[in-house]
Amino acid sequence: MDLTPGEQDAIAAHASALGLSPDEYIHRTAAERALDWQREREAFQALARRRGRTAAELVHRGSFADHAL
Repeated sequence: MDLTPGEQDAIAAHASALGLSPDEYIHRTAAERALDWQREREAFQALARRRGRTAAELVHRGSFADHAL
């Protein structure tokens, strides 16, 4: 992974403030984001099942849309 010098500095500063090495900070942050994404995905799929649909059907029908794309 290639990080810009500014990104490296920001990561190092935040990691230091948290008492972590930059590698541990990156590891924890990536794992946290991945687990958050997984929980959100599972919750959305559960919502779709409760409505008798798949997640893709809900998005396709316009019930939910991700306007950030």
